Amino acid sequence: MKNYTFEEGLDTLEVLVNKLEKGELSLEASFSAFEEAMTLKKALEAMLDAGDKRIRILTEQGERSFEEVEE
Repeated sequence: MKNYTFEEGLDTLEVLVNKLEKGELSLEASFSAFEEAMTLKKALEAMLDAGDKRIRILTEQGERSFEEVEE
């Protein structure tokens, strides 16, 4: 799978979903598009989870720093 930014991955996923919804793909092409979409979905979820973790760490560090200044 190609390395995407989150935005590129989301755009690609949207294109795949639209192709699948139109029903114009052959059965084999539909399977391939679905497989690619599911792989991409998992990658995007991993990116979101990593971002969430980073935000939590930064927030916790910021709170600790703020508490140290107050004392």
